[in-house]
Amino acid sequence: MKTYTIGNLKGGVGKSTTTVNLAYEFSRIGKRVLVVDLDPQCNTTRFFAKVNAQGRTVRHALKHPVLVRPYRTKYENISIIKGTPEAEEFGNDYALREALALLEKQFDICLIDTRPVFDGLTRNGVYASDILLTPIKFDNFCRDNLALVEDAYHGFLETHAYLEWFVFANMATYARAQQKVSSDILARHDYPVLDTCISRSADVDNALNLYKPVRRHRQGSIVAEDFAELARELLERQGA
Repeated sequence: MKTYTIGNLKGGVGKSTTTVNLAYEFSRIGKRVLVVDLDPQCNTTRFFAKVNAQGRTVRHALKHPVLVRPYRTKYENISIIKGTPEAEEFGNDYALREALALLEKQFDICLIDTRPVFDGLTRNGVYASDILLTPIKFDNFCRDNLALVEDAYHGFLETHAYLEWFVFANMATYARAQQKVSSDILARHDYPVLDTCISRSADVDNALNLYKPVRRHRQGSIVAEDFAELARELLERQGA
């Protein structure tokens, strides 16, 4: 199972949107996908399951890893470990890693959504992952913030030496033009920027309001195709 933590130290860059749409695009090509919602806001959970106190959530998985229990969603090939507002830090940064190890053979890909802070909850996601995937918007705020993410990434490498890091542009007004701008902005840095850019479109906002992946809201959306391309690029980078 290849595991991705969707993480950034800045809000509003589309972490939950990325998690939902990548999960759906991976599932469409036959991958068995597990989604983990580590954000106490539970935004990703709302796309796939009810947010309530019934059943086991990520809190149970963190407190007692052997109690991990994914739930099947209405989408084929997608299961979820539900988020909860009661998610807590238990002082064990490797609890989620222990829980996911029990599910290794059941899934091909795991996507972990996080909140915009590298606290104990997010560290649990990172230490359970093979890849830290960072969505950004190419503006001055994200450019400055990216340096902080890079510092945090190097800190993770001290205890998680095989963690890879990928960055991609999200909410690009013109994807191809944005790629050129991103190259100019990042020319002085060695950030691992992916080729795929995700376009900005009202389709995303409309799909979010309906709690649907973009493709389920609008089949021919360019954003849906962008996320499909991102899924393909990630698989190619991993040799899958």
